[in-house]
Amino acid sequence: MKIDVRKSMVLAMATSILLIGTAGNVSAHESAGDIKVQTHESVAQLDAKYSKKVMKAVGEALGINPESPELETTLNQLPKIKVLEYYLASFGKKLKGNEIRRAVDEVFEIDLNYVSKKDYGSKLSIYPGSIMESLRVSLKEEQDSTKKDERIMNMSKNEVMDRYLKEYDYVLSGSEVNVLINQIFGVNLAGISGLEGKQLAINSKGQWIVKSDRDLFILESSLDDVDVSIYAGLHFEQLTGSNELPVSLITKLTALGFEYKEEQQVLYYKNPNGESVPDAFKGQLIGILLGTIAEEYAK
Repeated sequence: MKIDVRKSMVLAMATSILLIGTAGNVSAHESAGDIKVQTHESVAQLDAKYSKKVMKAVGEALGINPESPELETTLNQLPKIKVLEYYLASFGKKLKGNEIRRAVDEVFEIDLNYVSKKDYGSKLSIYPGSIMESLRVSLKEEQDSTKKDERIMNMSKNEVMDRYLKEYDYVLSGSEVNVLINQIFGVNLAGISGLEGKQLAINSKGQWIVKSDRDLFILESSLDDVDVSIYAGLHFEQLTGSNELPVSLITKLTALGFEYKEEQQVLYYKNPNGESVPDAFKGQLIGILLGTIAEEYAK
């Protein structure tokens, strides 16, 4: 009965997560040394989950004294996506692109400027309709004109975001900002927030998106999100004494279209149409991984 409860929790989580665009052309075994190192305001802040600036802003929004120990406890219990929304609200009614990107870096330690500069993220032939229509208008075209679509798709992700925000007079809600980031950068902040503490690491767009010292599996995909790899984390090896993936996981993911590379102990998938793996597939994959962790390794 205990396992049934876990299964229902996992299914509910998988439905709401519909992941992230994950990345890294090579596996994290090879790319970890190249991952951007995040810095903090001071040595004293190294153990804190958030910077003093974030804590102060969210504390004021919640009516908690920034100096009170209650604030850190409260923030540690809040999902990161809620912390981001409170923090963004402290910027005022209008949100510029550079403010949003800085806030994401401060709360999630995900550098969207780096993603844009390197042109990482989802491989798309075209952005969703609302983005394309807004960008066409920003380029003095009709909403349904396709004359400048090629130019739009060649813009940096930062420029796409900035032009979109300008067309909406920089007034977007926190939830609208989250959707926009996923549509442009392929980074699902709500999904990432939901993976905290689930023992599943994500290596994405040249950065660790989710990572802890208790991760059992690592999920990683190519920079354009077309290829996906799954392999054991260090904690899995410490726990089991081996890096061999469980047979149950291999069976489920090969049925999903993954290839099992026994010598490397890696499950590998490449989208046959050459486009980024769709969110529905990612959600199914995440559900299988979380289910395996909950049923076979949770204590």
